[in-house]
Amino acid sequence: MPWLDTEKAEKLKMAFPHIQIQKNKDIVSIISNQDNIISVLKFLKEDKDFQFKMFIDMTAVDYLLNNPRFEIVIILYSPLLNQRVIVKSFVKGESFPSLTSLWKGAKWAEREIYDMFGIKFEGHENLVRIFLWEGYPYHPLRKDFPKEGIQDTYLPSLNERENIPSHDYSPYHTAIPTLEDLERTQKARMPKKQSQIVLNWGPLHPGTHGTIWFLFDLEGEVVQHCDIIIGQLHRGIEKLAEDITYTQIIPYTDRMDYISAICSNVVYVNAVEKLLGVEVPEKAKWIRTMLFELQRINSHLLWLGTTALDIGALTMFLYTFREREKIMDIIEGIAGIRLNSSFIRIGGVRYDLPEGALDVIKHFIKDFPQRIKDYEDLLTKNRIWIRRNKDIGIVSEEDVYQYGLTGVMARSAGVAYDLRAIEPIDAYPYVDFEIPLGKVGDAYDRYLIRMEEMKQSLNIVKQCVEKLEKLKNDKYIATENPYVLPTLQETFLSIEAMVKDFNLRIYGEQAPEGEVYLSGENPRGELGFYIISKGEGKPYRLRIRSGAFYNLQIFPELIKGRTVADAVALLGSIDPVVGETDR
Repeated sequence: MPWLDTEKAEKLKMAFPHIQIQKNKDIVSIISNQDNIISVLKFLKEDKDFQFKMFIDMTAVDYLLNNPRFEIVIILYSPLLNQRVIVKSFVKGESFPSLTSLWKGAKWAEREIYDMFGIKFEGHENLVRIFLWEGYPYHPLRKDFPKEGIQDTYLPSLNERENIPSHDYSPYHTAIPTLEDLERTQKARMPKKQSQIVLNWGPLHPGTHGTIWFLFDLEGEVVQHCDIIIGQLHRGIEKLAEDITYTQIIPYTDRMDYISAICSNVVYVNAVEKLLGVEVPEKAKWIRTMLFELQRINSHLLWLGTTALDIGALTMFLYTFREREKIMDIIEGIAGIRLNSSFIRIGGVRYDLPEGALDVIKHFIKDFPQRIKDYEDLLTKNRIWIRRNKDIGIVSEEDVYQYGLTGVMARSAGVAYDLRAIEPIDAYPYVDFEIPLGKVGDAYDRYLIRMEEMKQSLNIVKQCVEKLEKLKNDKYIATENPYVLPTLQETFLSIEAMVKDFNLRIYGEQAPEGEVYLSGENPRGELGFYIISKGEGKPYRLRIRSGAFYNLQIFPELIKGRTVADAVALLGSIDPVVGETDR
């Protein structure tokens, strides 16, 4: 995707002489001081020549030895220019101006920064933790916080209490939340004046589609206020990434959006390849794109089956899992593992396509259109399905820009924000497909869009198969590149390959200094990776921009004035995956 061009950057500098324009590869960053940051952002958002009105992400970086120590990083998108820009500012002291007056989507982002780094935001209406519990004294993404945690909680063993000699291990452990901690966390999320009853939905409820804890302040059956407690499916990937190589991070991306693991692999690896300057063989690009779209269909089938099950349509669950099993078998046949395959590699893919793989996929392409028709015949004009989804959770174009909604959430509001077209990676520049858009922005629109997306994905897979049949003898990984691991066969047959393999696995890919931000169209929306390199074999900072995280943020606003029954349909239409929201 294009970044802010030089001419526009110079105009901004004329309006704000104090700012600095920083270019790193194709990324353009604006460096501002904290005192003027709101003015700079307001200008970028509202000026008719810029209109960077879509909030994409906000995070922080800990430069431990610097003074000031913390830097805020904000990523924005202009629908007018089809350009991105990064705005940076160092934090004076321990507080920073809140961006919630400009973008509602900054609310959760600021809570995450406060939780992980301890930076306070002046003007934030309710700055409480978002992943950890209230009262936890540490901030895990600070550089001086060890990845194993701080073992300051004394937990004596039974043997110790009964004066029996125990094993030689430390009785000190990292803190875990008590019941009192959880009660304090719950109270911090809800308004002081509550209505008749506070209803807990989740965290262990099948309708929540994962480990999420919803709090509903009810007047009868009508929701007056809602908040969401996430962070119960800890991944800690951003912290773990600071101590492992770029290749070792790949399996962790599997475990974020585990419904579409290959999609996460592909986007992450593309970001690293952009940082390293690795050129991928053509065949590998087409394999990745084909698997990406098969995984998208796989994800949408799971969404359709489980959402229909939530509303009471049991048959759909059985039908969709029938086709989903076929896709899982295809993925297993190619990658070796059905769910968390870690099949994508820096520079290509792990294996070449096995014999007969394309024939199986062609059979699926031939069979699947009739299956989609079966689903549509059951649901599209079903009066119960329509009543449960029509006019539920209506989002507008302004909501998309305010909250940073992406994926189907954005397209249901009529915003053609699809990164396969806006920022195409791998073989996406060479395939033809249409972007379905909604007219109302409700849950029913999101159902129609996902149904059409499965058809478009099938069309893309068909194009990939036709291309791959012509590339049978081509390379599938660029092992000649110094950053790319050799294949197992090359390691066995060449001492040079063996030495290269050893160095990359032990010392990592010594990436050049710099930063990249690259994102892809995950089934949940925009999945982005912001990587800062200090010239080491591991990232200095890896930020994961989760589409599920930002899409889920609008749920409390959309459910106000609706019933608890509507919450089930609304959450299903958003389709979050908790492994990605919690990262």
